[in-house]
Amino acid sequence: MDIQPILDAFPLPSKRGILNEINKDTTDKAIAQIIAEPAEAAKALAGKLLDPDNEGSDVQARHAIHATAIRIPNIDPNAQVIYSKALADSLADERPDRVKGFIIRQLQVCGGKEVVPAIGKFLTVEGLADDAAQALLAIGGTAEQFRKALPKTNSKTTLRQINLHGLAELADKSSKDEFLKALGDKNGECRLLALWGLVQVGDSKTLNAFLQAEHKEKGYARNKTAHLCLQFAEKLSKKDANKVYKHLIATRKDPTEKHLQDIAKAAL
Repeated sequence: MDIQPILDAFPLPSKRGILNEINKDTTDKAIAQIIAEPAEAAKALAGKLLDPDNEGSDVQARHAIHATAIRIPNIDPNAQVIYSKALADSLADERPDRVKGFIIRQLQVCGGKEVVPAIGKFLTVEGLADDAAQALLAIGGTAEQFRKALPKTNSKTTLRQINLHGLAELADKSSKDEFLKALGDKNGECRLLALWGLVQVGDSKTLNAFLQAEHKEKGYARNKTAHLCLQFAEKLSKKDANKVYKHLIATRKDPTEKHLQDIAKAAL
């Protein structure tokens, strides 16, 4: 597919770096051409993307990809699946990481379950995992991808945080044991994410482990975990919630924590 005539419908920056005026009718027609041949167009457009550090401009290609990603769901859902899948397939090609990051962000806009496996592979790639996680969370129903990635990130703190966050955000009940295991992590952020994950799951069987772990935290984390305790209590039976309130009364005795004592006593 000769994509250049379609790209010519999109404006280029002027010498001052400002985009020239957009001709809506022309760009609408170009987007319609892309949607008419979604797989071929997506492949051709991806091939026009450049690393920002390289010479040359890919402004038109980026504009075309993004404009199509925004509009295609409302114009032709069937073409949307084909377009998204073709873009996702292009991630397997040899491309600069920043180009792949751009593609993943476009899939966040227009992708569905058809792109999930292709994006999930980047949850263990430094520099791309955050984009991948945000896209998967936007798509939803993607906990399996985070579960598969987490065991591969034990020695990479940032990646571990990203995947624990994803599982907690999705309130993934199948990750309960992983959250319990992460309570013993050396990294404080990972421990906080594990505690949050247990709150999200809301399983009373994890309450004792949760309370024991949160009591060990200090400083900012101690304040954060107190609020997690209150959130957990809201999801529990009255009997189990009372365990949380009594725990806070017993452990938050500093004058600066009086408000926590008051909240817990009032709840009891």
